[in-house]
Amino acid sequence: GIAMPFQLWNWATYVGAPQSEMAAWRHRDIQAEVAALSGLPTWIQNDATSACGAELVFGREDRPSDFLYVFIAHFIGGGLVLNGKLHTGPTGNAAAIGSMPVPGPDGKMRQLIATGSLAELERALIARGLDAAQIWDRATDWQVPQDLRDAWIAGAAAGIAHATLSATATTELKAVMVDGWLPSDWRADLVQAIRDQMAGLDFAGLDMPMVIEGSVGHLARTLGAASIPLSQRFLVDA
Repeated sequence: GIAMPFQLWNWATYVGAPQSEMAAWRHRDIQAEVAALSGLPTWIQNDATSACGAELVFGREDRPSDFLYVFIAHFIGGGLVLNGKLHTGPTGNAAAIGSMPVPGPDGKMRQLIATGSLAELERALIARGLDAAQIWDRATDWQVPQDLRDAWIAGAAAGIAHATLSATATTELKAVMVDGWLPSDWRADLVQAIRDQMAGLDFAGLDMPMVIEGSVGHLARTLGAASIPLSQRFLVDA
């Protein structure tokens, strides 16, 4: 079971790699290549979708039956659960919220990936001359100046709140669940900031969904990927 971001060739700016090198991903069949190298049945899933699947299999039992799942890492991605089941879409890229347009601090529209990803926090740390590697080495005990921490949380919360409003208008959601490669206190503060941002948005005609923390944590993508072969081969209701 492999979890990976989809359409990597579109994200050269955020990866920090030459577009020519990223373009090579467009024509690679990673599933076939790994299956050939390993001699094993192989499944590939979008990494945020895999994290959402882990929440369904291993997470909290009191979760709602319909929710938008947000996983924050180098990119920000999502998963969609409807009637208690993971909805992946025809190409497996459903709930790709990183591509959703949201207003930035200057009022101009941009994709959520530009404000809700840890790549933005990395850039802020590097610009300050600080160690950015720490946020990739571990998902605990980040040593980040309070002003950078607050600024990143505020930007991510505002973007996620607007994305939630758009998603709720098209799919009746009972909740948005937030998890990621984040220390637990960052996740808690981000969830509260999203609630505060949503309270200031116009949800007229809609039922405002709850905002809750995910329960699996920073290893959700890994657990989700590991469970794909099991669920595909052995669960009656995959």
